[in-house]
Amino acid sequence: MRVIVLFVLSRIWKFGGIIERDKNDGQLELKNHQNIPNEVLKAADPIFPEIDAYLKSVEGMSATDKTLWKMITVFAGWQKNDSITNFLNNDSVALNLFLDYQAKLNGNGWHDIYEDWRQFENDESTKLKNEIYARAVAFAKGAK
Repeated sequence: MRVIVLFVLSRIWKFGGIIERDKNDGQLELKNHQNIPNEVLKAADPIFPEIDAYLKSVEGMSATDKTLWKMITVFAGWQKNDSITNFLNNDSVALNLFLDYQAKLNGNGWHDIYEDWRQFENDESTKLKNEIYARAVAFAKGAK
């Protein structure tokens, strides 16, 4: 089911939809819904509980995992993130580490961008992920 969830979420994001959790009641809010085609909204409706569960899993990620998640969503073209784009455009070592990370995941069976990559990690990919995150933190602090 996650494949469908990520596919629908990617379409929502591509059309400028922003999904945020309301701080008061914890419910998901969809902003810019007027930009999203009706067929995408209709596809999201019956899987809304799965979308909510997936987004809760993202919210619960470690900072390291969340950084890699953001990088994947940028690379896939689902979301824009200027800080991630700036980081990858200005740190070629990190960019190459990220490509190596994706290659490791691919070697572990991750062949569908709409499938959650986390289940395909191993010790080698985790090491790469930690190196990328360390570089991202250093880059954000102004060091290279």
